[in-house]
Amino acid sequence: MRGIGSGPDGTAPKGSSGIRVIIVGCGCGGIAAAIECYRKGHDVVVFEKNEEVGGLGDTLGISQNGALPIYRWDNGKVHEKASRIVCNYTKHNIHNSKGELLLSHPMKGYSDGSGYTARRGDIMLVMFDYLKKLGIEVHTNADVKEYFETEDSAGVFVNGQRWVADAVICADGVRSKGREFVLGHPDLPRSSGYAIYRAWFTPEPSLRENPATAWMPRPSDEDTVMNFIGPNAHTLIATVKHNTGITWALTHEDTYDIEESWVQPGSLDDVLKVVEGWDPRIAEVYKITPKDQLFDHKLLYRDPLPTWTSPKGRVLLIGDAAHSYVPTSGQGATQAIEDAATVAITLELAGKAQVPLALRTVEKMRYERASIAQKMGIETREQWLNTNWDEVKKNPQILAQPRPAWIFGHDPQEYAYEEFEAAANAVLSGGQYQPRNIPGDNINHRFSDFDDERIAELERDKAQKARSTM
Repeated sequence: MRGIGSGPDGTAPKGSSGIRVIIVGCGCGGIAAAIECYRKGHDVVVFEKNEEVGGLGDTLGISQNGALPIYRWDNGKVHEKASRIVCNYTKHNIHNSKGELLLSHPMKGYSDGSGYTARRGDIMLVMFDYLKKLGIEVHTNADVKEYFETEDSAGVFVNGQRWVADAVICADGVRSKGREFVLGHPDLPRSSGYAIYRAWFTPEPSLRENPATAWMPRPSDEDTVMNFIGPNAHTLIATVKHNTGITWALTHEDTYDIEESWVQPGSLDDVLKVVEGWDPRIAEVYKITPKDQLFDHKLLYRDPLPTWTSPKGRVLLIGDAAHSYVPTSGQGATQAIEDAATVAITLELAGKAQVPLALRTVEKMRYERASIAQKMGIETREQWLNTNWDEVKKNPQILAQPRPAWIFGHDPQEYAYEEFEAAANAVLSGGQYQPRNIPGDNINHRFSDFDDERIAELERDKAQKARSTM
């Protein structure tokens, strides 16, 4: 093992590791992996099957544990751009289907000063613009069909061409072709039994003037997020971009067994049937949704995999390809970024001669953490879809979306540098490794104790230094 590396805030000289990395997929995890690998001195090439990066989707949340790596990019300039396009949520208001307020809890971790909540395409383009600024090689319309590895290399076949590298990182989502290569057999996603209607639009007339949205609270410059929980369904309705737009999502039973697609059109008539008898204001918001902005997205799920790394240790699954999350987790993109930041560092510390050790060490450090976060999202979904109303009367807090410090207060880059040697030695020896990035003994993994808005603190320190030099 090579030494201490460049550190959480540092960057290595371009190409200094001599390690060539292929990254498959250009979502949040793939973009982050490309940038982080470049920053740690690796040579990177990215393949994306779609023509354009960004794509469809509505709200994407990156909590502080995923925002910290982004904060370090380009001396804070990427953070500044992201801050201009995020939604400013401070409270999450949870109601029953009749509109009665049951609970209001803080959004620390995702809100301004600790994380980013924005339209998926917007935040991805901010990230992708930095990737392009670095000059990282990207190929679009490049659908990876086949993987291979030897003791000394790994690679892919793309559009009939063979590409070879030291490592391949699969960041191509829940339908990743890399999963079959890693596992050695087909592994199709299974339906969760639910689908989700989704929309994001700017109402006309404006949100403040539209009768359908006039009831929605608009505290000063803050955006509003409301969750309504009913029988086997729940809907989130929120203002976006400082009360200039609306996003909503309605999780419902997958009655029609729809296809898995971001662009499956949704039927307003079917949407309205789900919320019959609910607070009528909800339906009024749905009715002003432009037809071309309403989609029905199947919620797929995969059980935790036995491994994220290929037999020879040169292909690694990250993000949804390794550990898919239901939307109620609020951690899908964030955990993918944690994966990305970690693998760049383990490659730096292990060195070119020990690439398989680097990839296996990622799994050793992160497997249990990712699995607990997956479980937590499913628990929250069950609370919101199969609600025990007698228990809610006793303790409305059981409906809160968890914000535990062991997740939100984590710095994946600091952790990777601190824990690499212990985790790598466990890989080499076959011994036990006790991760420190999971809840401690006798600690409730759902307990919302996060309060350390580290990004806000860093911004205050930066502003104070700027004033002192004036």
